[in-house]
Amino acid sequence: MLPEPFNHLPDIALHRVSAELRRTLFRQGEVTKGLYVVLSGRVHLERVGPNGERFVIHRAMAGSSFAEASVFSERYHCDAVVMEAGEVVRIDKAAVLAAFANAGFARAYGRQASRQIQAQRQLLEIVGIRSAEDRVLAGLVAGLLDGTVVEFAALLHLSHEATYRALRALVEAGHVVNPSRGDYRLSTAT
Repeated sequence: MLPEPFNHLPDIALHRVSAELRRTLFRQGEVTKGLYVVLSGRVHLERVGPNGERFVIHRAMAGSSFAEASVFSERYHCDAVVMEAGEVVRIDKAAVLAAFANAGFARAYGRQASRQIQAQRQLLEIVGIRSAEDRVLAGLVAGLLDGTVVEFAALLHLSHEATYRALRALVEAGHVVNPSRGDYRLSTAT
């Protein structure tokens, strides 16, 4: 079932897509077809940096949408890569634009977009922290480590080596516990 407000769109505008691990749903520069909603799994929107490194600019989890800007753009501005297999729905661009004539849809879309903007601003705030240790700690506090450490590093715009060093230092300082490989949590003793 699609989340509000997309659940009000006609079925003809909805296209279910099987999202296999590491599948690229669209690439930067491709002509836009519409936005997407994750039914299950996880999708990262990524851009490639000047040295070929990949940066995560958005993480879409089950129940959330992504590529909303495509409704108003001719081409996608990033790549969409499946990080956890599942199912997504592509919603035709024309159907979304037509639905804006309905005030209820427009308000619900605006509410959803504002929540995503707040989350993106929080991430930008965290990425702006200069110290790798402080950035990693802020990312942990925000609950951003929900996949692998390598994915977490990309989200924080750090190398995975710098992220592992920062995690090790945070564990040694007692701020973080590491009960098993790849599992890092905030310490309750701090």
